[in-house]
Amino acid sequence: MRASRMMSLLLHLQVRGRASGNELARLLEVSERTVQRDVEALVASGVPVRAERGPAGGYRLDGGYRTRLTGVGLDEAGALAFLGLSGPAEQLGLGEMLEGARMKVWASLTGEARARAGRTAERFHFDPLRWYATAEPVPRLVDLADAVWRDRRVLLEYVKNGRASTRKIDPLGLVLAGGDWYLIALKAGERRTYRVSRVKAVTPTDEPITRPPGFDLAATWAQARRDLEAEPTAIEVTLRVAARMLPRLRRLVPSHGQSRIPLTATEEVELTVPFEDRLYALSAMLSLGSTVEVLAPADLRADVADEIRLMAARY
Repeated sequence: MRASRMMSLLLHLQVRGRASGNELARLLEVSERTVQRDVEALVASGVPVRAERGPAGGYRLDGGYRTRLTGVGLDEAGALAFLGLSGPAEQLGLGEMLEGARMKVWASLTGEARARAGRTAERFHFDPLRWYATAEPVPRLVDLADAVWRDRRVLLEYVKNGRASTRKIDPLGLVLAGGDWYLIALKAGERRTYRVSRVKAVTPTDEPITRPPGFDLAATWAQARRDLEAEPTAIEVTLRVAARMLPRLRRLVPSHGQSRIPLTATEEVELTVPFEDRLYALSAMLSLGSTVEVLAPADLRADVADEIRLMAARY
């Protein structure tokens, strides 16, 4: 444990050039006294760490010293795919391994390469969450990630339409899309997609799974998404809507209907858009308030009017 911490301390100094005792204590989650003892041990072993006093003091490596002991461990290597995505890595329980791998990668770079990598990090950032949204709670994500890593079959308790059921599945991969986690799995040999926030419980088994030959998670997810988006819609709604509400309307309809909505209109427009089901169409129309008028179908227009009358009576 101490050897690993001392290596981390050395790598921090190599990457940062200089760091105060307080900074190192915070990064290593130890006391400043522990940092001082570790520095003394490094100096005793021949590593030229210099301690400097004063407001701008701290610790630094002397004479451009660089360690080559920056080998990335197997677990850290597995976390490298999440460089730049620390949030998802934390959710999967890989945060500490990712930070260790990141420090070793940075320490292995030359000064010029490190400076260029730093400039990139200053100019590009990836945020997988949607606007005005928080990540869905996924308390069973780590359990599923463990099953995916170990290629083990699990019993999944899953809630759909308010009902819980248990199924035996072969987990193949996890996907983060639009800020939400999804599980790609096989159930009785057929591909299935599960929203991780709806997983109530995960019971691991000792049964190994056989991954399909040539399985490609990215390609499988792309196909699953195309299949979902190609499902026939239950209802087409013709409406008149204020121009300022068109961006919001676009977020309410399925992807294959979004191209029908002009986002640069400046006046009220009339158009026809699809919805997955009738209840969702009704809810969407009511959410747009007085900025929208349903023209067809006639029964949906009547339902909107009835709901408005009931709402007015309640208020």
